[in-house]
Amino acid sequence: MRFTPRYIVVFIFPTLNFISCKHDIINVSSNYPKDTVFVVTPPVNTPPGTGTTVSDTVCFNTEILPLYVSYCGSAGCHDVASHREGVITTSYAYIMQGIRANNVSKSEYYTIIGDDMPPRSSPQMTAAHLASIKKWIEQGALNTNCTNVCDTTVFTYTGAIQTILSTNCGGCHGSKPGSANIYLGDYASTKAYVSANKSIFINSINYLPSLAVSKRMPPAGKMVDCKILQIQKWIDNGYPQ
Repeated sequence: MRFTPRYIVVFIFPTLNFISCKHDIINVSSNYPKDTVFVVTPPVNTPPGTGTTVSDTVCFNTEILPLYVSYCGSAGCHDVASHREGVITTSYAYIMQGIRANNVSKSEYYTIIGDDMPPRSSPQMTAAHLASIKKWIEQGALNTNCTNVCDTTVFTYTGAIQTILSTNCGGCHGSKPGSANIYLGDYASTKAYVSANKSIFINSINYLPSLAVSKRMPPAGKMVDCKILQIQKWIDNGYPQ
């Protein structure tokens, strides 16, 4: 049984033609403004055997953008100020300059990962990260922003927190010693840092207005509330592994 996610087009425009696609998310004809955001509501995860197909929609704003900002778009590399080699990877419009929808082999900002980007001395994207980017391109490389992106009943390190931190923080804090000497690449190190700096960490991911912009994490933008809630539950429940 297939499920087609509900969607809302944030910017209204004429003549949209929808066609089926091999993934759950629908494809959209190329005749749409590049700043259009597609708000998608995939089905909520359900227990195995219930007969409901869980969506495999890859959401740009919560899964893909954080990877490009964290692993490639840091200061001194491919942020707006530095734009090394003319490449910027901090927004959908910039990233799409090196991505070709539905064509992985022609998407330079994908094929170069693991070769020259990120640099060998920097934290590297995982196979799971690459698979997400590949699937996003195959699904049309849309500027998707999804709801239902978290199951807040799951908040163990291996079940949720490790993936959240790897996606949003790994580019700076995924290999030792980590930016600002903060390493979040394994359970023990993450627990040690967060437990010793709980208030700073929580205020940072909540984008506390009194904090300097440079102290608000992750740099890609505030995480969706359900991911922050998962982290808060992980902390409140004693950092379950």
